[in-house]
Amino acid sequence: MKAGDLVTDTLIMDIMKERLQADDCIASFLLDGFPRTIPQAQALKTLLVDLEITLDAVVSLDVPKEVILDRLTTRRTCENPDCNAIYNIKSSPPKQEGICDKCGSKVVQRDDETEEAISKRLDVYNAKTAPLVEFYDQEGSLLRVNATSSEVVVAAIRNKLEI
Repeated sequence: MKAGDLVTDTLIMDIMKERLQADDCIASFLLDGFPRTIPQAQALKTLLVDLEITLDAVVSLDVPKEVILDRLTTRRTCENPDCNAIYNIKSSPPKQEGICDKCGSKVVQRDDETEEAISKRLDVYNAKTAPLVEFYDQEGSLLRVNATSSEVVVAAIRNKLEI
């Protein structure tokens, strides 16, 4: 995963089957970053039918590549696992460069947030995940949200989902 590759479908579907049957998923649940491929979407569709769960909506966040690269290559994370505060060196840097405002630990760039790793993840996305937009559009469950302006994304999603 650090290299930007996806986990196996068998592993992820086993996790999904177990997780979707948990008590806290009875009323509702949100999946973030799954499914990532057409075979996973098809397997999820079958699993949901088997579990008698209805898929209400799929939200596609539309963001240009240059915005994704800028956001992720400028993101920094507190290395303290009990804190994990997130900063952006352009828009919301720590008060002292490289030092977490919350706990004083070092703020670092994650290995998977370098331009090389992000570019590889975007290549994988374009090859395997982008076709899901058409898949879910044909299913009638796709909601598209312009996510270029991060401040309005949550409001736009809530509005589209009518929550």
